[in-house]
Amino acid sequence: MSDFDNIGKLMHLKLTDLKAGDQFSESEFIIKAAAESILQADGRNWIPIIVKEIGDYQYQVVSNHFVYAVAQQAKLERVWCIVISPESQSIEQAKILAREVLPKVNLNTASRDTILAALKYLISEPSSALKGVDPIVATNRIAESNRKTWSNFNPILTLKCGITKGKKLDALAKVFFFLPLPDPSTLPTPEMVSIKSASRDEVFTRLIYLSKSKIDGFEAIDIEKSSDIIFSASKGKWKSLNPISKLECGIDTTKIKTLKKVFSL
Repeated sequence: MSDFDNIGKLMHLKLTDLKAGDQFSESEFIIKAAAESILQADGRNWIPIIVKEIGDYQYQVVSNHFVYAVAQQAKLERVWCIVISPESQSIEQAKILAREVLPKVNLNTASRDTILAALKYLISEPSSALKGVDPIVATNRIAESNRKTWSNFNPILTLKCGITKGKKLDALAKVFFFLPLPDPSTLPTPEMVSIKSASRDEVFTRLIYLSKSKIDGFEAIDIEKSSDIIFSASKGKWKSLNPISKLECGIDTTKIKTLKKVFSL
């Protein structure tokens, strides 16, 4: 059997072929009662266990741990399972869909509507530390802030939005995480290359540097399209970079001077 041959398949696997995944806890009553319901349904678990392949005829539970615990309690010989890709992103998605973990959003880039929905969820929780916070006010002030480079929640303390240091601020970590956008000033300047001999990748790398650095409006250019056009152009007779402005690739004469930072003839 080659690696991951069974991804996407619904399989009736031996319970002994499954290896337990994350630790799981539930009341003994709930598990025993659920096990009885399975036995009354001819021993079939109609909600499958989510597993990944870890070897020949060997699988590990990655989601729906409750169903796995119930199947063990019922002493089933075989259980229905769905085999998923072992990538962490796929496993995380399965856990989110099974309501085993809360989904989180990147506060550096989250839209206003997403921030509002997340805050409303937190505020609605029983015994929420955020009770009393106005979600509209908090959302507006967070969304309007320059949060692209935030690496923690501390800047929120300066927004006077009702979220204070301590339990209120800590509660945000349940639904938000940070993945800051790169600071353009820290991006390494690529080495200069000849526009005549540059590969398509070399053209793209230098244009994307200018775009991410937001230099002279390059962030508004379709970098993929511009790279294709410049690379494909006949450049043998070029004596300067000026012909690029005539290629209809979004780079006008005012941007040619900027190109000289990364391209030579």
